[in-house]
Amino acid sequence: MGPKIMDSTQSIVEMRSVRKTFGSTRALQGVDFTVKRGEVHALVGRNGAGKSTLVSTLSGLTPADAGTITIADTTIEANGKNYAASIRDVIAHVQQTPQLFNLLTVAENLFLESPSVRGRFGVVSSRAMLQRTNELLGKWNMEIRPNSLAGELGAGARQLLEIMKALKRGVPVMILDEPTAALSNAERRLLFEQVKTLKAAGVSFVYISHHLDEIFEVADTVTIMRDGRVVKTHEPVDALDVETIADLMMGEKTVRSVRVDYMDNAASVLLEAKGIRIDQFSDEDIDFHVRAGEIVALAGPVGGGKEALAMILAGQQKPARGTISSPGSSSPRIGLVPTDRHASGYVGILGVRENVAIGGLDILSGPLGLIKTAKEQVHVGGLTRQTNVIASSLEQAVSQLSGGNQQKVVFARALCRDPQVLVALSPTRGVDVGAKEQLYALLRDLASKGLGVVVVSDEEDEIEQLANRVVIVLGGQIRDELVGKYTMNDLVLRMEGVI
Repeated sequence: MGPKIMDSTQSIVEMRSVRKTFGSTRALQGVDFTVKRGEVHALVGRNGAGKSTLVSTLSGLTPADAGTITIADTTIEANGKNYAASIRDVIAHVQQTPQLFNLLTVAENLFLESPSVRGRFGVVSSRAMLQRTNELLGKWNMEIRPNSLAGELGAGARQLLEIMKALKRGVPVMILDEPTAALSNAERRLLFEQVKTLKAAGVSFVYISHHLDEIFEVADTVTIMRDGRVVKTHEPVDALDVETIADLMMGEKTVRSVRVDYMDNAASVLLEAKGIRIDQFSDEDIDFHVRAGEIVALAGPVGGGKEALAMILAGQQKPARGTISSPGSSSPRIGLVPTDRHASGYVGILGVRENVAIGGLDILSGPLGLIKTAKEQVHVGGLTRQTNVIASSLEQAVSQLSGGNQQKVVFARALCRDPQVLVALSPTRGVDVGAKEQLYALLRDLASKGLGVVVVSDEEDEIEQLANRVVIVLGGQIRDELVGKYTMNDLVLRMEGVI
């Protein structure tokens, strides 16, 4: 039987006058939002614009204070009380951070609540569960074992697993909040193919992404939010371009910055890697250095070794062989911005001050190990101003900040011990265009002051805007290098492993 034909002129989601307040912050100020049957509706806006709050009220994850929400045949009159259970059968919400059980297997995570793998008396059939899991993994071309623990998977595989878990529920409406943030280009294409297939079968999607180029690939219509309000709604994607969307998000003309070269071949070497082998399977040594004032990018296909090399440079992973040193000392001072800020970048229940201070407890403490409060206040205050963290106070919990400000806190923590070299993995993942430009400006400023900066990114635009030198890592080896006025075409082909 073919897919059921849906009337694409009908709305399957209608939100009217939806309001949500957190303390003194009016996150949603009477928002109207509709989604038609069988459409991919992109919801965009800068961090703090209200996108995630809007979809959280739509799915019931965060109850709205007021307004009417209709999904399919279910209508909710919001009054601040929980209504998630009443709409669970009509909507699924894939959040930015995968909600997986790390100590359960891939198969167990996928079918944790599914009656389809239960036999008589409600007993789970392991055979049926493994068979269904293998079918799903094959459909998504994922080469992982059903009995692998979810906690052992990489960030991309975890994100895809979370999406698969939601999609298999068969609901008519799906929310995808930053679904590609941790995905490689190949994984991204897999996701887009699945979205297009389900859209043809009548499934509707609300799609949030800071990668504006994705919207033109996957979405039909666009709604743009700013400061808790809708500034443009249900606009056909063909009637927009990246620059127009960015300007509407920001409320002003957005200027894309360009690469600045602070590199001096005569500058001192701050970090030197000699004879490095990423793992026992490597058969060639890696020799690598970072000079004062340069921004060098490690690029290449996902799984090619760039992330592992960066973690070795940062002292977070032990190489199979080789040494990392700094002229004049055995170990250079390294600041690290990790790939996943939610998992290892900050402690959400702690405030800005405590999160930043974690990065330099040794320099902020006295001889008895007690924090010097006055010194901490001055030092953390300076770092948050340098990184442009916006918070109600230094005591505000980091979990309450926008994604862009959370990432700035992670940068401030990485700079706490006045590093010689900053290693930043996916430095702008999950942040809006405005915050991206602020972080780019910060990295350039650090380089201009003599720091060495190592960036790991899967985004060609990001590398092209930042890096004076691009080192291509493939198969655990350095295969190529781009310096100076390289072209985007050169970069793309090498990042994909074509040449």
